[in-house]
Amino acid sequence: MKTIRRGDRGSTVKRCQELLNAHGFDTGTPDGIFGRGTEAAAEKFQAAQSLDADGIVGKATWAALERKTIWDEKPAPTPLPPALVHLQSLGHDVVWTGDYHLNLFGIRSPTEEANAFDDILGCAYTVNKLWKVHYWPGTTDPGTYHLKNPSRVEGTAVLMPGQYKNTWKIDLHGGKYTALCQRAGAVTVARDHTLDNIVDVDASTKMTGFYGINLHRSSASGESTRVDRWSAGCQVHARTAGFEDMMTLARLQVDKLGLDTFTYTLMDQWWGTGDK
Repeated sequence: MKTIRRGDRGSTVKRCQELLNAHGFDTGTPDGIFGRGTEAAAEKFQAAQSLDADGIVGKATWAALERKTIWDEKPAPTPLPPALVHLQSLGHDVVWTGDYHLNLFGIRSPTEEANAFDDILGCAYTVNKLWKVHYWPGTTDPGTYHLKNPSRVEGTAVLMPGQYKNTWKIDLHGGKYTALCQRAGAVTVARDHTLDNIVDVDASTKMTGFYGINLHRSSASGESTRVDRWSAGCQVHARTAGFEDMMTLARLQVDKLGLDTFTYTLMDQWWGTGDK
């Protein structure tokens, strides 16, 4: 692909926009016009890939854009487990390029009171093209401490339900231990600024970008029963064992498929049958 930059037009620009969107860096509807929005998305993508963030899409940026992403997906084996049937019913995609391609998901409880690990974190993948599903206790909401002590004046971030493709990579959470960290794509959050222990976001505060919404653990051993400081908007495992299971599967995806980015879909409450 030829080098493109702000002011360029044509099919190559459109392809670049499609790939940026696929990686979670929004350029709007691909129109083949390399404007400020495309340049800004390219700069953010380059920064996430540890490239020179100049907004000019050259050889190295093209290579990163065309690395295995959703463009390589194939039809997923059937029958799908109920969790993925529900995911599809919401208009989301089942990601699959082969065995051990992870469909990470969260199921949010309708309870508005914060500080309990009352949500479900899960993962569906295939082995020999047969589906396996894991469910682990966790939280998809921030804990009371961060709700009452937000780091931003707009309030504490709450991840919005939706599918975030190829958004997480294996990296150090807080520089301390390996987790799935938001390094490769944007997410949408809204802010809770009421300074109480009720999760009630202000819809007018929705924003999309990089907010460090990681998938990590609570205690280094055993199980936590209260969220407290463990989450400021991250998706957090209550049990160390569940977190370690997730990370083992994440490494298997990288080893077996060469895919180093991970997709996570957050859904509102759903009670499945058959595998739950």
